[in-house]
Amino acid sequence: MLFANLQLAANSAVLNHLANKQVTIGGAVVPGIFRNLASEAQLGMGVASSSPVVTVASSAVMAEPVGQEITIDTVRYEILTDDPDDTGLTILTLTVAA
Repeated sequence: MLFANLQLAANSAVLNHLANKQVTIGGAVVPGIFRNLASEAQLGMGVASSSPVVTVASSAVMAEPVGQEITIDTVRYEILTDDPDDTGLTILTLTVAA
């Protein structure tokens, strides 16, 4: 078996085991690892902001994801950035859609 096939199988097993949300992306529902991180904003001292991120299989991410919408728990998010890790997983940084 090729390493890429082993990597795909491992990623699928990890996502299915660790997924805490179902993500609707590009019309498909896929498992995702969702985190709503609190981070220090550049707005001033002591101002916190929320930077939600979700990790999904790279194969589930559309070709040009930035600006596209996804849904997690009926909440619509816009994709701000995508960060494929070259192992078959992609971290999407989100903001609540207007």
